[in-house]
Amino acid sequence: MNEIAAKAIFLSPMSETHMSSSGSITLIESADALTPFMSALDELAQASRDTNPQFEAYALRAAMRHLSGGQRIHVALVWEEGAGGNGRRLLTGAFPYVEKRFYLGLPVKIWSIWTHIHSFIATPHVRAGHEASAIRHFLDYADHAHAAMLRFPYLQAGGAFDLALSNVTRERGCIQGETDRHQRAFLQSSLAGEAYLDATMRKKKRKEYNRLWNRMSEAGEVRFETRCDSEGVNEWVERFLELEARGWKGRRGTALDKRENERSYFRAICEGASKAGKLHRTELSFDGKAIAMLASFRANEGAYSFKIGFDEEYSRFSPGAMLMLKVIEPFLNDNGIDWVDSCAIPNHPMIDHIWAERREMRDVNVATAHPLSVFCVAYAARMNKLTEYAWVRARAVYHRILKEMNRG
Repeated sequence: MNEIAAKAIFLSPMSETHMSSSGSITLIESADALTPFMSALDELAQASRDTNPQFEAYALRAAMRHLSGGQRIHVALVWEEGAGGNGRRLLTGAFPYVEKRFYLGLPVKIWSIWTHIHSFIATPHVRAGHEASAIRHFLDYADHAHAAMLRFPYLQAGGAFDLALSNVTRERGCIQGETDRHQRAFLQSSLAGEAYLDATMRKKKRKEYNRLWNRMSEAGEVRFETRCDSEGVNEWVERFLELEARGWKGRRGTALDKRENERSYFRAICEGASKAGKLHRTELSFDGKAIAMLASFRANEGAYSFKIGFDEEYSRFSPGAMLMLKVIEPFLNDNGIDWVDSCAIPNHPMIDHIWAERREMRDVNVATAHPLSVFCVAYAARMNKLTEYAWVRARAVYHRILKEMNRG
């Protein structure tokens, strides 16, 4: 069997001739092997209560193609019999994962839901009403493969998948170990535009941003534009890449345009989202020149703001903040968008002052039937606490040194 082919794996006590009694798993091991399942993955994403644009078919295939970083990416597709017992298979879950042979210094095999350099959410898609059964099949498969632990990073806390995972692990007698929980800026309100800002932002901050906007408007022609169509997408993407590369990310070497694989990934996901009607483009221009641009991706009833680029030559006007202020109204007035996830780091110095709501995220490890699994989960939780403590101490020492240097 070559790399392009998908592998069919039937869960014990399942066999190929007894598919009616349980589920089956198709294992995908390359971006090309994902192609025949694109429509099924699209339908699954639509039928999932939790959203994740990065695991939608167009984005997952692009990531596997361009961002694997030498890792072997697996996608476990869980199938169950459809309603009515007509023999039709129903895709109920899709679990992209990687297998690691060492974890935190331990020579054990663990499975982790796949994340890459541009990941901001990793909640797997599972069909509404089938969350528990899809998770059970995936856990059974991990047990069959003798995985010592399962990692679920970047989960939407309190979502349908998170709740079903907790219920399934509880009924199986497995333990969970949370290794991270944090909040990030989120936008959801029945208000829009100025009314939203009046209700959520301190008056002093509002006056400061209004002053900056007025100064910018007095200095030149300011234009704000939002588009969700596919016209001129390729040209817009190239301008975004060039704009981001001119700033601090370009100097640091982390801009998308600085690495061929990341540049190709961004082009591919924008093209795929545009074809599916899911690319949301926002641009702020000054005298006809783009000074801030934002690429966002729709997913069912929500949207995710993925990347922002701004021109540091106009930093006196805070173009990035201005764009995030102005995009509130079109987001909240869009009948197809109920909420927007900023995808930002916790306590972000800019967006946390502009978008008032919060989404909670968590990382969790789950024990398997492996004899060392309980130890691995407890060990991982302990190591995470020690690492967090070390970072806190290191930051304290760093700031103390800076304070002493400033005194001198």
